[in-house]
Amino acid sequence: MALSVRNVVFLPFYYAKDTKIFDRHRLNVELIQMRSDLQLAGLASGEIDFTPSVGPAGAAIANGLPVKALAVLYRAPLFSLVSPAGLASVKDLEGKTVAVSRIGSESHRYGSLMIENGGGDPKKVTFIQTGSTTVSLTALQQSSVNAAVLSPPFTGIMAEKGYKILARSRSLLQDAPWLGLVASRQKIERQTEQVKNMLRSMRDVIAAIKNERSAVVSYIEKNFKVSAANANESYDDIMGVMVEPLFLRDEQIQKYLDGSFARGEMPKRLTTAEMFDFTLLRGIK
Repeated sequence: MALSVRNVVFLPFYYAKDTKIFDRHRLNVELIQMRSDLQLAGLASGEIDFTPSVGPAGAAIANGLPVKALAVLYRAPLFSLVSPAGLASVKDLEGKTVAVSRIGSESHRYGSLMIENGGGDPKKVTFIQTGSTTVSLTALQQSSVNAAVLSPPFTGIMAEKGYKILARSRSLLQDAPWLGLVASRQKIERQTEQVKNMLRSMRDVIAAIKNERSAVVSYIEKNFKVSAANANESYDDIMGVMVEPLFLRDEQIQKYLDGSFARGEMPKRLTTAEMFDFTLLRGIK
């Protein structure tokens, strides 16, 4: 399973591994770090088996990559635009620099949307590619940039230090499938039972996260080395966007796909069926 960075956004996968939920379903899962664009190429080549990167999968599928999204974990992205306290609004970022993990990444995409939604012009902002969210955090702390696009728990860490949260992406879009489960079509066809077991694991870990708040908050605090307040806030952020049944309605997804195409994020319009297949999910016991 390839994850783009070690942070609490990917809590379901870390928690499933450390609480032996994967083991329960006969899965020996290795969690590795890999850029989201490379993850999708890795799926097609067989280098990796799964990625949660549902958002970037849309453009890849539109370009002909033989992968399919099988589940939706979150209905909205969890990015925030963070700056020193001296900036009054998003519009103040015009003519300034903003750190994102990679140009063309989800952090860049939603950073632009947050700026636009806040009345600023993203074309007047210089986006700096840092390579990862952790480096973006460091760049902001060192005043190398004027703002950064961060995700939990980094957002909370900076807020505790007096930095300002100018905008949150979850307020922009609802029913925008962000993280979930993506696999190659070949894997789905040839290793169907393993794919089903991964879906079962995701179903079980969502139930565990929902029902074991105190244990999960303690896990976040310990494993991501954050304060109790940050751990609680991160937990609430995740629960606020989590999709318990692991799927959205077709019309919800189609609205998201049409919007992505209209914004130029996909080279062609996709239908829900071209990108998603919830057949295995609905069939597991």
